[in-house]
Amino acid sequence: MSDTLNALGNSLHEITEEYPFAVHWQVRDIATGQAVGESEGEVLAAFSTRKVSVLLACLALVQAGRLSLDDPHVIDDPLKDGVQAGIMRHLSGGIELSLRDHLAQMMITSDNICTQIVFHAIGEATGDALQWVNDYCARIGMQDSLHREIFPRSAELDWSHSIDSMTVTSAHDQALILERLAQGSQDAQQAVELGLDTQLCATAIALLSNLMTPMLGASLGWGHFAEKNGRGIRGLSQVGLLLDRDGQPIASVAVFAESIPVEFEDGVPGRVRAQEMFVEFGNAIEAFYLDTHRVEVLKRQLVEPDYWGQEFGELLYAVEGGRAVLDDMVFTFSGVGKLFFACTLAELEHTNPGLFDHSIDITDHHRSHAYTGSLRHLHGSLRVTVDDAMHLMIGSGDGAATMALLEHFTALGIDLVEHGRRYIAHLNNTTITGVEERSSGEGFTGTTTAAELLTVLRQVFADDGRVKQWMAAVFEPDGLANALPGYGPHTVKHWTVSGWGRVRDYHEYQGRTSVLIVECPHGPIGIAAHAPIGTQDVSAKFGSLGLAAYLKD
Repeated sequence: MSDTLNALGNSLHEITEEYPFAVHWQVRDIATGQAVGESEGEVLAAFSTRKVSVLLACLALVQAGRLSLDDPHVIDDPLKDGVQAGIMRHLSGGIELSLRDHLAQMMITSDNICTQIVFHAIGEATGDALQWVNDYCARIGMQDSLHREIFPRSAELDWSHSIDSMTVTSAHDQALILERLAQGSQDAQQAVELGLDTQLCATAIALLSNLMTPMLGASLGWGHFAEKNGRGIRGLSQVGLLLDRDGQPIASVAVFAESIPVEFEDGVPGRVRAQEMFVEFGNAIEAFYLDTHRVEVLKRQLVEPDYWGQEFGELLYAVEGGRAVLDDMVFTFSGVGKLFFACTLAELEHTNPGLFDHSIDITDHHRSHAYTGSLRHLHGSLRVTVDDAMHLMIGSGDGAATMALLEHFTALGIDLVEHGRRYIAHLNNTTITGVEERSSGEGFTGTTTAAELLTVLRQVFADDGRVKQWMAAVFEPDGLANALPGYGPHTVKHWTVSGWGRVRDYHEYQGRTSVLIVECPHGPIGIAAHAPIGTQDVSAKFGSLGLAAYLKD
């Protein structure tokens, strides 16, 4: 190992030493083939990191002509049973996607309905999907990996579960397959050894580049991680390729955090600390390879109410029955326009029965006008109901679904802006100025205040209708919900909307707004917060405020 790579190893070791849980990792230098790591050969539960090898094993069948990326596959309701990951479980049965788009959702949102369909396609082509994927892993040198499940019911596991019947892997194997993928994207012979060609290798890297919940690449300034996450009841993992600004792979990375405490002594959930560790890890690797300044990661923390004003700095916020800071100051929607849009449509249903059963087509035209969401990475026309589109808009901030909704109501001759203004007529400081021309999943543009957002949240909770249902199904909640105890089916009960917490490439001239209703021991409380333009570490501040408000109750 070179002295420089050894220096990186020492830096990463210092990061992991700060955390009271086991971390298994490996970094492989694409140019030299050298590697550095710690406990990288330990066999661990793979969870969704397994999907990298499933992706390549499937693409190998495409290369061999035994599958086609254009083959259509329908999502049936039985496939939703027990599924906790992804966005398709909240949509109507009968939706049809191409194999290409099922692979995309498998990687972007880790959708386990789409993953089951990918396995089904592999099984139809080979006769035994698990055997094919295991043989593929063996051929490319993943000696620690064994696929035992098509759909692991991880939500049903106890913290102390055994991995004896689960799909397993190692940090070494995950870094290895990504290194080989990077080499295959640059060298035809290396691609052949993966059963692919260079174009399919590039396709795989592109699919890995759109993960909706990045951690290794969450705060990079110069590079980008093509990455995949894995989530268990006691462990988290991230694997990925560091790409430079030209999209060239520089290093493959695999990091597995195991036996994460449920809660730290300071009251912060253990998995939140693990997520922060992944961000630090990615920042350190970027700084090493791209010669950038290593950005410090602000920690989420449990702050006593007396110190909220000091610790949360620029935030404007209002907490039900609690503190408020400048809660009457007006700001742009910046992530909550969709809340007013949803409430407006729910009101419209009273005079337009059957409104949410209407079918709409989401097309490439809508995708071309979308900034956010996973659907912009799909292809062709997708038919969904209005209710489905609202699930996508509220749950994942999908801009393509939002553009299709706006077009649908325009075609019906319904003036949504006018209906929206009627809905907010009782709010003195809220204004709807129009609708999006290019969408970040907002629908409406306008301004509001933290106090008036609390008023809307109270009404949503009291109505106990569609809006509340949509808010209960947000994909990987960010904003005020990002540090709540638990995860997925194990998170404390809460309702929110998909915000702009992870948006970095546009709307820099606006701030960020988040809303949350969380079930506390003494009943539900509402929280609304806005981070003005220029606020640093918005996600950490929002998460700390949400956690502090929940635990103070």
